Amino acid sequence: MRGWIIDAYGDYRTDSVVLWLWTSQGVHRIEDREFRPNFYVHGSRMDLEEMRRRLENLRRVERIEWTRKRIDLQSQETVEVLEVWPQRYRDLHPLAELVSKEGRYYDYRLYDVDMRCAQRYFFQHDILPLGLVEYNGGWHALEEPFALEYDLPPLKALELNIEVEAPEGLPRHRDRLLRAHLGEESHGGKEGEILEWLHGAIQEKDPDILLTRNGDPFVLPYLIDKARTLDVDLLLGREPQAFYPREGKSYFTYGKIVYKPTQYLLRGRLHLDANHFAHRESGFHGLAEMSRLARLPPQEMLRLTPGTAITSMQVHEAHRQGYAVLWKKNIPEAFKSAEDLLQCDRGGFILEPQVGIHEGIVELDYASLYPNIMVKYNISPETIFCSCCEGDGLRAPAIGHRLCVRREGLIPIYLKPLLERKRYYKRKKKEPGPKQEVYAARDCILKWMLVTSFGYLGYSNARFGRIECHEAINAFARELLVQSMGIAEDHGYEAIHGIIDSLWLQPLPGHDSVERVVDHITTTIGLPLDLEGVYKWIVFLPCKTTGVGALNRYYGLFEDGEMKLRGIEVRRHDTPGFVVKAQFTMLEVFRQARNAEEFKGLIPEALQALREATDDLLSNRVPLEDLVITKIVTKPLEEYVVLNYTAAALRQMKDRGFKAEPGEYVRYVITDRKTRDYRRKVKFAAFLHGDEEVDRWEYLRLLCRSGETLLSPFGYTEEGLLEGFLESKKIRGLRVKAFPPAA
Repeated sequence: MRGWIIDAYGDYRTDSVVLWLWTSQGVHRIEDREFRPNFYVHGSRMDLEEMRRRLENLRRVERIEWTRKRIDLQSQETVEVLEVWPQRYRDLHPLAELVSKEGRYYDYRLYDVDMRCAQRYFFQHDILPLGLVEYNGGWHALEEPFALEYDLPPLKALELNIEVEAPEGLPRHRDRLLRAHLGEESHGGKEGEILEWLHGAIQEKDPDILLTRNGDPFVLPYLIDKARTLDVDLLLGREPQAFYPREGKSYFTYGKIVYKPTQYLLRGRLHLDANHFAHRESGFHGLAEMSRLARLPPQEMLRLTPGTAITSMQVHEAHRQGYAVLWKKNIPEAFKSAEDLLQCDRGGFILEPQVGIHEGIVELDYASLYPNIMVKYNISPETIFCSCCEGDGLRAPAIGHRLCVRREGLIPIYLKPLLERKRYYKRKKKEPGPKQEVYAARDCILKWMLVTSFGYLGYSNARFGRIECHEAINAFARELLVQSMGIAEDHGYEAIHGIIDSLWLQPLPGHDSVERVVDHITTTIGLPLDLEGVYKWIVFLPCKTTGVGALNRYYGLFEDGEMKLRGIEVRRHDTPGFVVKAQFTMLEVFRQARNAEEFKGLIPEALQALREATDDLLSNRVPLEDLVITKIVTKPLEEYVVLNYTAAALRQMKDRGFKAEPGEYVRYVITDRKTRDYRRKVKFAAFLHGDEEVDRWEYLRLLCRSGETLLSPFGYTEEGLLEGFLESKKIRGLRVKAFPPAA
């Protein structure tokens, strides 16, 4: 059989790996009962002999063997380890925990413990999910793992939606099911009849993908619970027991808290929740690209992060080189003196911008600067302070970290093909053609994977993280940006802003062409540099607390008519709709300006747009849905000490039996900013009736704050705008009834 693997998972009931192969003749279920997962234990010979005797007496253990394995990336030598095969799949983790506990979590180091079952299988057989394969009792890949041009199977996708009565505003599992939609068809009536229709329609149409929105948090658990309560058959996957939920959790990433809901994965049929990151950012083609690279089934990959994909690629490369991968890595940072910390513990290059409006600014961006630095300078955990290059290794600028020049590191090896793919798809997405959107989706997901590759390398508990790598990358990045600034100055440009991997240059009289600057820097540095564009005008905004130039708050108009916006209200998820519309209107006014002088001449017209938005609010012409504010929940309700708007909304939810986990969002309108009564302070969006009064003073402040954001370099403040708009009107402390939502 020839086709594409669309799903794979370990079946703990039968101790087998199940794969679903899509072919032109249909979808085939293939079960492999020969595959056995295992793990390795390393320690002193005496301790290992004792552990082997203990394990041999356990029924959970199928067999134990002595073997030799590479376990340290800094050494290519093999060491003696115990290789342990559990009796059943489900015994692997309990056995590993037992060994670790018996060794007091110190005597033994365990390897290859927590890889996913399907991931192990793909590694061992050197095949890809959504990769073209041939199966004749064994697997044979029919395409290269890093093929740039590849086809995906024409999978049949149907969208699944439901309508629920929800008398409390938010739907509950006990609320009545009104209607179910599958693709273009739908059915209403009694709940049991709807579920029976849905079951039959799925079996008849046999889609390869069930596409949902909010499927993991609500749609699937609701349908499953209803079918169980009403004793109705509802098979969503292609075989019984078609879902195996994984519990939801909150976690921190890149300085913010994120909530991952309980996961509902089907068997043999893909459940893709469009609200998950990968599908939301890049659609199915981006998800497929990441799934193939990580060798994780698309249904699982959708619910994981780009960082997990990066880690999986690293693990695969380590296995390809014959290494076992350490479980529960916990290597603390080496001791550093205060002077060492002062030199090493620094981020990327930063040059504060000159606040105000500028003309003719050139923006240059390094393409994937940090990943390119890792590859160019061979930065990897095992190449930092290697033993083979003590006298002649490459030194990181200013901090002196030594890098290997004799052996290519694991990190550069896996990053090279990613960078090549990124360059290829970035070029192809600009060429008109039938696959333009496909290339754009792949380029998008690769961008996120490359961004994550740097962050994970600096995380000490990541499988291949090492803080010294992070420090070396930043040291090289700072040096490269300073060199780039020097070259630009030689060509008649002045750097007025720089941050991490980008430079904004002001051309001076007699300057060379920007193309010569780019060519000179690229040739000298040896890394790709892109011309982001030339601005007709750009406004750098001040920091709200210090007044100095903010590093990433600006807006500007390129010569091709495209606007670039960073750090202003229209880019924030918590800005109410009517403020977004008002600020966009102001920006459209400024779009007419061809230079700084024309920009300043348009300020009165932009202020008029802001004044009209103020009049709309005071005249009850703003729809209620445009006043809804969306905020992320940062902690459990009981940990909120101050009664802010989010805490008030959470209390209202609790009163009706609902709960929002940290990392989830709450939506509300502000009704009385001054009150200490949480029932009157805000109104949770799902509980709105449409006749609520809102606190107009608070919304006017938000509106004028957005005006201050754009115009602060020209002397305008929030308070000044409020006073100017309201003049002698006495409205402080009053509220205004909002316009009802549109039908």
